[in-house]
Formats: sequence, structure tokens, C-alpha cells
Amino acid sequence: MPAVEAPEYQVERRVVVNPKATALIVVDMQNDFVKPGGALVVEQAKGTVSAIQRLLALARRSGVVVFYTQDTHDPGDPEFPIWGPHVLRGSWGWQIVDELAPQAGERVIQKLRYDGFFGTSLGHELRMKDIKTVIVCGTVANICVLHTAGSAAL
Repeated sequence: MPAVEAPEYQVERRVVVNPKATALIVVDMQNDFVKPGGALVVEQAKGTVSAIQRLLALARRSGVVVFYTQDTHDPGDPEFPIWGPHVLRGSWGWQIVDELAPQAGERVIQKLRYDGFFGTSLGHELRMKDIKTVIVCGTVANICVLHTAGSAAL
């Protein structure tokens, strides 16, 4: 069987950031991905809710700007042949889970594709706030979180 060698990465136990120049982006923590009965439930997503709650609490206490991405589709979306209908605009499945609900002043960026920056105002809004550090969390690390984090690095 082929093997891929991956380097070991040091895990930092403590990370210091400037909260005034930092944003937290919570990616696609929506009912369809997290809650039982959702159209595309990610089994491990339920377990991330409490960790993201702690991260949100710390970010809010520290004055870090918080953004959410909200995967958004309309009937007939070209993504449906791949994944089936999910997060239909305005539906229960489209809503961000109650446990992580955005607070007043926190922006929700509706996105049509995997990447939270593609075709949205997210990059512009981060630049306007002079954000230099971005923390990205959410569900489906190898799809939407990955693509959003990759674009944030550009």
C-alpha cells in the first residue's frame, strides 16, 4: 500500500495574538451539518460545538471580531448533484445552530461555494478592519474550513 510521509508539527499550548487585529471565522456551523435530522450531518461536528463555544467566549471577551460563514443554496443549485439538497436558504437546516448563535454586531457571510471568501465581502471586511490574524474553525475541516483558511492565507 502506498504511504505518504507527513511531518510532525509542534503543537503550541499557548498562542498570543493582538485581539484588535484578529478575527475569528466560524465556518458553516449549521443545523444541516450538525443536528440530528440535518441533510448532511457530519458525525463529528456535534462534538465541536462545545469547543467552538469556548473559543467564541474567549474571542468575545478579548474583543476579537467574529464572523460566521453560512453555506447557502437555492433550489437547483449546481452543487446538489454532488451532495444532494442541503442548507436551503431560509430553511431550518440553513440556520446556524442555536448554541453558537451570532451576537449583535457579528457578521454572517452567506456563501455559495466551499470558500468563505469566493464571491463574498469577507476579504474586504477583514481589510477594512485591518485584521492581520485570522482564526478559522467549523465543521468539515477538509472542505469548507480548508478552502476558507487557504484563501485567508493569501
